[in-house]
Amino acid sequence: MFRPDLPHLILGHLPAMRPTLLRRAMPALLLAAVFAMPVTVTPTDAVAQEETSSTKERKEEEKARRKEHKQFNREIQYRRVVGPRVLPIGPFSISLFVNGQPLEARIRVAIQAVTEQAKTTLDGQKWAVNGIVYPLAVRLYENGRPNREQIELFKMEAQTQLSARYPDMIEEVFIESLI
Repeated sequence: MFRPDLPHLILGHLPAMRPTLLRRAMPALLLAAVFAMPVTVTPTDAVAQEETSSTKERKEEEKARRKEHKQFNREIQYRRVVGPRVLPIGPFSISLFVNGQPLEARIRVAIQAVTEQAKTTLDGQKWAVNGIVYPLAVRLYENGRPNREQIELFKMEAQTQLSARYPDMIEEVFIESLI
């Protein structure tokens, strides 16, 4: 409860205090006077809180929408570059020791199918396709960073093994990224 004479009661005893004591006690006395005043919530505070929560919700929805658009645009760009019949495989993270030195690598492979129906079939068999491509990717890095002819050999070998397992479905094997 607010007492209008409270600041006067607190400040009325100040002349009797010593100056150093007064300097030390002043912040505490001012805080006591501030906390003794009533605190009221005005209707504008409730509206401001409601606007703040709606703003937060709007920003979260906008962030989710941007993330969705970014993912969609990334897929569209990939399809435009390579084609709609492309099945992305990976990325595979490979950690090896080559000549006593650690080697960390990532490889992402793309397989272009002959038709979209073949791509759908390969997508259903993705674990088997990963089982063919991953050991070849590890072998690609077993002697360190691969050179151009090792990469070409990897692509040919992957295409050969995939074509043997899935005849008349594989058109070409690409390396999307090699880090």
